[in-house]
Amino acid sequence: MGRYSNCTYFENLYDAVNQIFPAVNRPQACTILRETILAPNDYELEFNNASYNQEQIQRLVARQLLDSCIQDTPEQTFYNVLESAAQIMKHMNDGYITTEDHEERTQYLSYINKQEFVLFAALAFLKSACDGDEKLENELILNIVRLREINDLILQYTRDAVEIEVGRDEFEQAKPIYRMLKSLQSLGYDYNFSPKERAGLGIDHENDNDLSDNFNYEHWLKRLMLLQLRKEIAMDNIDSAVPQNIEAAQEVEEDVSDRIAKLRGMADRRRFDKNRFRQLEESERSGYSNAADTN
Repeated sequence: MGRYSNCTYFENLYDAVNQIFPAVNRPQACTILRETILAPNDYELEFNNASYNQEQIQRLVARQLLDSCIQDTPEQTFYNVLESAAQIMKHMNDGYITTEDHEERTQYLSYINKQEFVLFAALAFLKSACDGDEKLENELILNIVRLREINDLILQYTRDAVEIEVGRDEFEQAKPIYRMLKSLQSLGYDYNFSPKERAGLGIDHENDNDLSDNFNYEHWLKRLMLLQLRKEIAMDNIDSAVPQNIEAAQEVEEDVSDRIAKLRGMADRRRFDKNRFRQLEESERSGYSNAADTN
């Protein structure tokens, strides 16, 4: 599975099904996605008084995932991604890394990783459905490569650290990367790095195995779904065990409290009371005095 084996952004696939079929609840959306991915190719899904085949659902999910990644237009989305990357490159190399700088970097990396996952999942659904839209598939691959390249640039030219000084040499290394990111904004949506540029920057993803023609996207979706199911089952087991653990802990706590209370009661009965001792002592003396006076 490589880059996506932790299923970090898998919930976005469930969200896509919910957006397509708003009348279904979350458990139903999960079931629809599982059956779409794991059921045999000739399987018919029936819900909401309608029947769908796998390819129909796959195409719908792919288009919904694509829509979720676009802000206004693809060109504007790409421009914004580059702008954010340039600002992070600047803020992380301007002399001192603040907590805000590091948080900005962390959030941005999470954002582009999520975008990459969503686009790759959309590509996988289109390939599995044999959509036949080669132009769209090539566009998706280009955008996935871009996100991977930008991710590499952020990881290589900014430090995963906070509240430290950044040296002059790091600033000089990051400066041309910042300028390059800014210049890419003016070169248009279809611009791509040359092989020489990729090699020089160490960000070559053109030949990634999971973007090759012989990659099995249907198999990838099935493995991803199985990994997610294992994760959900593990979480369910933890959730179901928590009440039992809490109840057992409460019983132990109550038992210990009862024992402590009993021990305290016994201690209270045995505890030396100085005032009470004096009262008894005075009563005893008084008794002796009264007896002597009588005699």
